[in-house]
Amino acid sequence: MDIDACFVSDNVSDQPESLIHPLAIGSLVVPNNLALAPMAGTSDTVYRAICREMGAGLVVTELVSARGICYDPALKRSWRYLEIMPEAERPVAIQLFGADPDDFYRAIQLIHQHPILRQCDLIDLNMGCPVPKVVRGGEGSALMKDPPLAGRIIEASVRALAEVAAAGADTGPFSGSGSAAAIKPLTVKFRKGWDDQSVNAPAFARLCQEAGAAAVTIHARTRDQFYSGKADWSIITAVKQAVTIPVYGNGDIINATSARQMLQETGVDGLMIGRAAQGNPWIFQEITAELANLPKNGPRPFFGKPTPQARAAMVLRHLRGLAVRVGERTAVAEMRAQLAYYLRGTPQAAQWKNIAMRAKTVVEVEAFLDEWLKDMQRLAVN
Repeated sequence: MDIDACFVSDNVSDQPESLIHPLAIGSLVVPNNLALAPMAGTSDTVYRAICREMGAGLVVTELVSARGICYDPALKRSWRYLEIMPEAERPVAIQLFGADPDDFYRAIQLIHQHPILRQCDLIDLNMGCPVPKVVRGGEGSALMKDPPLAGRIIEASVRALAEVAAAGADTGPFSGSGSAAAIKPLTVKFRKGWDDQSVNAPAFARLCQEAGAAAVTIHARTRDQFYSGKADWSIITAVKQAVTIPVYGNGDIINATSARQMLQETGVDGLMIGRAAQGNPWIFQEITAELANLPKNGPRPFFGKPTPQARAAMVLRHLRGLAVRVGERTAVAEMRAQLAYYLRGTPQAAQWKNIAMRAKTVVEVEAFLDEWLKDMQRLAVN
């Protein structure tokens, strides 16, 4: 028993302090401290809008090459990954990766010359991607091996955002004054370190803060781990203690229970949820329902697994929205991979995934889902 709980002052509110709450990132106040992580092939604009609706307080685009934007000033080739729907997604961050400070400076300027992209709420820098083709170019988590370069990239990015604000090119919630308070926030996502012999996340976080970052996200694994093994939450605590700016924790948040544990054990300000949100936008609803303010003596909400009908409806919503933006053929091809996530945890999921791989049109996906639902009903799954 918690002894302290037996002694409650008369002036203590019946409402406990919520673990889910608004969070200030520079001048931006996001509605809550849950964020959808940027994930290549998953966090497209349609899915981000769905996750915002389900309770994510912040969403982030798939990573986009800063140099690619510089070589494509009309943003035609980069549009697929840069596209945002401000009215459905905000607050939304555009995430950039690269290894040249000048590329980031120019890319941010080009983004803010676009009438839609300039409505993003912040810019996020990827310094944690472990993928070989990224780190070979000195990008992503490779920057953790070169903190001085990382610092110059952050400084160049902050300078670009300051100039954008001063020029009035920012039409987001901070436009107009050119003052320090009006500068759009910059955030950085990084890892525990390159490997277990070079763990430098706390020092790297301090560097980010000193260079002008308004918040950081720490993935509690090294680059060598990729996504294997257990996330080391103690490094999140260390990062939180190293800086005064907000810190998002990332790694092994799979449900409301683990979300509560990370918040309470590390003291972190916010949670960024990645793989557990793939095909599972309901996770934000679950965490919010379980961790929000509730009367001490009131009933606890119960949030079970989504029904097969809810899964099928969400797949179709995601697919149809994607088809409008990228065309039916591309949308179906991308959703075939997503189906494995949406069906995760249901009977014979691997077998049904193999069947789904044959679909080439929206109509064929609809037919697949009809058959899948019949099988789930036969098995009385709910």
